[in-house]
Amino acid sequence: MRQNQLPQQRIEQLSLPERVDVEIIEKMRPLLQKPTVQKVGMLGNLGDEPPLLAISAALLIGGTITRKPALQRAAIRMALAHLIAIGFKEVGKNNVDRTRPDEQLKTGTYHMSAGHSHEADLRSFPSGHTAGALAVARAFSRDYPRYTKPVLAAAAVVGALQVPRRAHYPGDVLAGAVAGAVAEKIATFVIDRLGLTNRRLAALLRPVNA
Repeated sequence: MRQNQLPQQRIEQLSLPERVDVEIIEKMRPLLQKPTVQKVGMLGNLGDEPPLLAISAALLIGGTITRKPALQRAAIRMALAHLIAIGFKEVGKNNVDRTRPDEQLKTGTYHMSAGHSHEADLRSFPSGHTAGALAVARAFSRDYPRYTKPVLAAAAVVGALQVPRRAHYPGDVLAGAVAGAVAEKIATFVIDRLGLTNRRLAALLRPVNA
């Protein structure tokens, strides 16, 4: 057995979804331990909360300055979808303790159970980066459907990079994607209920003395 490899006996004790996840990490071990791969994986941090909220804020400011209601609405939808996705992510992480792949690779151990740990090494489920990236991408594409494919592709890349980043299992990424999709649908429902149409936003953008 390779050094620090998760014992096969331990793997066989896991549920099928967990077993698939940990076996994928074990099979990718040689690749995931390469410094270059880890550096590439760090690009997945673009899906972190500060960058995504900064993009939403920048688009909101840009839409306001250029008087583009569609851009304003897209930015509001993006920010709201992201905040909801963050909420889903926190619920998951605060109720499920799961070892990160990095810990599995370094120590040959794995754990997943209901729990409330705030230790970073036990907050793998779900992938918040994936949830946020997908929520923001889908939100933007609602107002700019011609960019649907590229923005969703970008979100998919952010999600996929969580594995070489050694921060999440494929199952965590999938769960994050589901959370992001649901978050965006809720945000869109709210936007529609508020009636943030182009006409209403244009009225808000109109100068007071016009």
